[in-house]
Amino acid sequence: MPMDSYRTGWLRAIGGLGLACLLSACMTLRTDVVRTPSQALPPEPGTPLARIAEAQVSDATLSSFRLLDGGQAALAARLALVEQARRSLDLQYYIFHADTSGKLLVDALLRAADRGVRVRILLDDMYTAENEAAIIGLDDHPNIDIRLYNPFRLRGNNPLGRLAEWLSDSERLNHRMHNKVFLADNQLGITGGRNIGDEYFQLEDPRAFLDLDVLAAGKVVRDLSNAFDLYWNSEPSVPARALPKPRPRKKLLEEAREGLDQHRTDMHPVLAEYLRQDILAPAPGPGFGPWSPGQAEVLLDSPDKLTETVHAADMPAVQLLTLGLDLQRELLIASPYFVPGRLGLDLMQYLHNQRVAVEVLTNSLAANDVTLVHAAYARYRVPMLLAGVQLHELKPLKQAPAVRLRGGSSRASLHSKALVFDRAVVYIGSMNLDPRSVLLNTESGLLIRSEALAGQVAAFIEQAMTPERSYRVRINPDSDLTVKPLIWQETVAGVEQTHSREPRTGFWMQLLIDILSGLPIESQL
Repeated sequence: MPMDSYRTGWLRAIGGLGLACLLSACMTLRTDVVRTPSQALPPEPGTPLARIAEAQVSDATLSSFRLLDGGQAALAARLALVEQARRSLDLQYYIFHADTSGKLLVDALLRAADRGVRVRILLDDMYTAENEAAIIGLDDHPNIDIRLYNPFRLRGNNPLGRLAEWLSDSERLNHRMHNKVFLADNQLGITGGRNIGDEYFQLEDPRAFLDLDVLAAGKVVRDLSNAFDLYWNSEPSVPARALPKPRPRKKLLEEAREGLDQHRTDMHPVLAEYLRQDILAPAPGPGFGPWSPGQAEVLLDSPDKLTETVHAADMPAVQLLTLGLDLQRELLIASPYFVPGRLGLDLMQYLHNQRVAVEVLTNSLAANDVTLVHAAYARYRVPMLLAGVQLHELKPLKQAPAVRLRGGSSRASLHSKALVFDRAVVYIGSMNLDPRSVLLNTESGLLIRSEALAGQVAAFIEQAMTPERSYRVRINPDSDLTVKPLIWQETVAGVEQTHSREPRTGFWMQLLIDILSGLPIESQL
């Protein structure tokens, strides 16, 4: 078929979807809303969170960090920050679900706003459609301000309308804000891999993620606040007041309050008891590491990454790559989506030549929730192994969380994004090691110089790498690298097992991976 016919077909498809949108009464984003700049409130001494921060950081040039390696601990930490905040709360997230954990946090944020705390929430607009009415209602609170990053112009939770806009404006909408930041009183902050949702806090059995956050105090919190302000005041961040009003805003806020009050009343009693713990105490319980002093810098993409030319030296991925060149002994990597590209392979080969050990933890096919990304990653396994990389793929392990909201067991899928350099420096943030994170999404994270914290993260990764929890991928000694070049080794009930194909997957999934791996779409993954 001639190219013009293809183009005509696409235009007809877009026009048809647009017509469907109009017939279903799509509403559009307002363009007359004034964006008023605002900045983080300066930290104030004497508040509850100020006293906690001061107890951990005596030097104004330093920071202190507490690893949050348990999902429920990470949720409890956020709730505690909201409950003890007295001046401000600033949140920036890619995903914010309206499930058990999401409602708990929104309820706490609303009650904080009622007592006079200023609340700013910046959300990527990719997954906000189903919660649009609640966003409008909450934004009407005088102490709550919500903005949407790079929003769709067609509104009203209309899938056909959003698809039509995506097809007609994909170059813009394909850029998303993947950052994850939670700041309280400009004194304490949390950043890392977790979005807001039950699966990230291991509350929803079928979708539990193995993830990492870090609770920070000290100078780096002010740096995170400056980074938040940069995004908050950027051109792509649009006030929620621009959303079309489906019915009286006051009614929407009242409806949100009623739903949250009922949710709090119905909340699982075991979870409620857990969340009442004093998680900021010196030894609050499982899921919290000890406070570790150190120095840190924020690695941050520009909020205008989708519209401006970004210098390579300013990109977080390049900064981490540069740090890797100076390694002496070891590099540990945990990334749920791992597509190293040519540059990453060259770094691994260089490190191998320098006798630096490289170990990678990522998801197995059975644990991966994005098949396309796994297909792209699969092309790099043999070259990585030939470059001396030790490769581990997390199993879809069953695990029993401390608090069950439903019966059954949990499937663990890696969601942590962490790198440990010579057990002295650690990166914890939102960035996957794949082309989408490097080229399309905005990302943020902390590069922390602390041997104590680096050791904790290394132990977390190595525990997940054990043969009971992960497959060790190796070159098949009986293959010529053209047919079944890999084997997967694991330990089950103390017995070593070897597989000649991707474990826990069938013929059709294997065939799909083979087909997808040949598609030229790596830059979009």
